Amino acid sequence: MNTLTINDPKFSITPTGIQFNEDLTFEEWDSLGQKIAPIGKSIGFIIGDWINYGENRYGEMYEQALKRTGMAYNTLANFAYVARKIESSLRNENLDFTQHYVVAKLKTDDEKQHWLNMAEKHNLSIRRLRKSINFGRLATEEEAQGDPADRGYVTYLALLNRIRRWWARETQKAPVDEWDDDRREGLKKDFKLILDIYEAL
Repeated sequence: MNTLTINDPKFSITPTGIQFNEDLTFEEWDSLGQKIAPIGKSIGFIIGDWINYGENRYGEMYEQALKRTGMAYNTLANFAYVARKIESSLRNENLDFTQHYVVAKLKTDDEKQHWLNMAEKHNLSIRRLRKSINFGRLATEEEAQGDPADRGYVTYLALLNRIRRWWARETQKAPVDEWDDDRREGLKKDFKLILDIYEAL
């Protein structure tokens, strides 16, 4: 059944909400919720796919999309970005669009699939999913809720992950044994600060 087609004399779905014409039993109310909930989860992908199709088929389509939807440009751009970055085969109907948005920045489909699976398996909130990706491992509830980064501070884990990502990028460009002596000695001197912290523990 097409979940966008819902006909019932007891209520009317309008562009601004639902107008209830008669009382609904609990079962009717619950059934309506089961029909409309998936629409909320998928609307970002539906509009994003529609924009991307128009872009690929006809060229720049944001002007038309703005007219048709009445939505803000940033909203439409986010929909299109996530729909473009998360292929249909990776999308998880049990997760919110925002959870897909969090993983859209990841480089490979394997990474995206891994974190979407983790989000479903562990019922991750947006904050905990984001922290887990930044940490490179499943963040605990305490880390997700009480991390000082939520108050504007940068934690040592975030800093170490930045260094790790920098190291991966640099060594992919060229293996360490291909670096010149000046660069290697300069980095050894800089990274001795981290070694000093390690040895003080």
